[in-house]
Amino acid sequence: MPPFPDVVLQAITRHGVVPGRGYVTLGHEDALITHYPPEPERAFVVHWTRSQREPAELFGELTAHLRDAGARSAQWWFRDDSSPVGLEELVLAAGATTVEDQVCLARAVDGRLPVIAPGVRVTLLEDAAGLDAMVDIGVGVFDDPEPADRAELLAEVLDDLERASAAWVIGWLDGVPVGRARVGLEHGVAALVGAAVLSQARRRGVYAAMLAARLDLASTARCHTAVTKARRTQSLPVLLREGFTVIGHERAHLLATT
Repeated sequence: MPPFPDVVLQAITRHGVVPGRGYVTLGHEDALITHYPPEPERAFVVHWTRSQREPAELFGELTAHLRDAGARSAQWWFRDDSSPVGLEELVLAAGATTVEDQVCLARAVDGRLPVIAPGVRVTLLEDAAGLDAMVDIGVGVFDDPEPADRAELLAEVLDDLERASAAWVIGWLDGVPVGRARVGLEHGVAALVGAAVLSQARRRGVYAAMLAARLDLASTARCHTAVTKARRTQSLPVLLREGFTVIGHERAHLLATT
C-alpha cells in the first residue's frame, strides 16, 4: 500500500458516512445511525460503530435502540477500522444478509485520464434538466429517495458548484442521459461518489468517461489525490486499470429488527 497522506485515509473513511439529504440522525454515543422519515419502510443505516464495549452488549443495545425508534430493518456498515471487533460477526450470526462488499481505492491526480468511447459524452450538471437526469438515474439504480423539492436540491448543487466544493456530471450515450456521478473537493482530496449507470448502458464506456471528467475537475481544483469506492464486479476493474490502488474494504449487512 502506498503511503497516502493521513488526510486521504480520513477522506475515504468519511466517504459514505455523511448522512444523505433528508436523512435524520438517531443519536447514540457509540454509533452513527440515520433514517429517512418520509419512507418508514426504508431501512435505517448504522454508518459506523466506535466502541471499547463488549460486542454482544453493544449489539443488544443498538438493536433495541433501533427497534424502539421504529426501525423494521437496518443496514449495518463495517470498515477495516470498525470496533469493537466481533460485532460484525454477531450481526451476520443474527441472520443479516450482505448487501454491499466494496473496495476503497486511491490514486494521484496527475493528468492521466481514461479514453472516451465513441458515442459517449459528459456534461456538467448546471440546470433543471440535468438535475432531473441525476435524480431519476439514482432512483433507478440505487433506489435513492425522491427529493421533496427538486428546485431546492438544484440550488444546493449549484451553490456547491459556485463554491468549487463539489460537482455532479451527467454521462450521455448516443444522445441519452444514462449516467451520473459526483466529485467532492476538500483539502486537496477529490472524493468520487454517487456514480450510477443505467443497466442498458453499462459496459459502453459511460463510467470511464464520467471518471475522466471528475479527475479533470479534480485537477482543475488542484487536488493531489482522488479517492473512491467500488463494487468488485462493476467499477473495480476500470479503476484498477486506471491506476487506482486498494487502500481498504467495507461491507454492509441488512438485518431485520422486528
